Amino acid sequence: MLRVEGGIYFANTDRIRTEVRAAAARTGVKAVVVDAETVPFVDVSAVRMLDALAAELEAGGTRLLLARDVGQVRDVLRTADARAELMRVHPTVREAVDAARRET
Repeated sequence: MLRVEGGIYFANTDRIRTEVRAAAARTGVKAVVVDAETVPFVDVSAVRMLDALAAELEAGGTRLLLARDVGQVRDVLRTADARAELMRVHPTVREAVDAARRET
């Protein structure tokens, strides 16, 4: 589980991608949950990065799940046409973890 403290936008997408990849590369990891509770905004370039990253991880057998967004994040995910897995934002981290366990 990773927690982003701030917006996700063009200026920090490389850092977030690197952190998610590092978490996914750990032995035995089948899913990475990003806790978006403290993410006040996300821009379209960040959604594209998350979408591409989710596809990359999925190809390696790992899922990328989002939990606890503040509303604007979900709106931009829909507007930017993100993959279904990303648009399914879980209301709690626990629910995202449980979903990862059930569906992997």
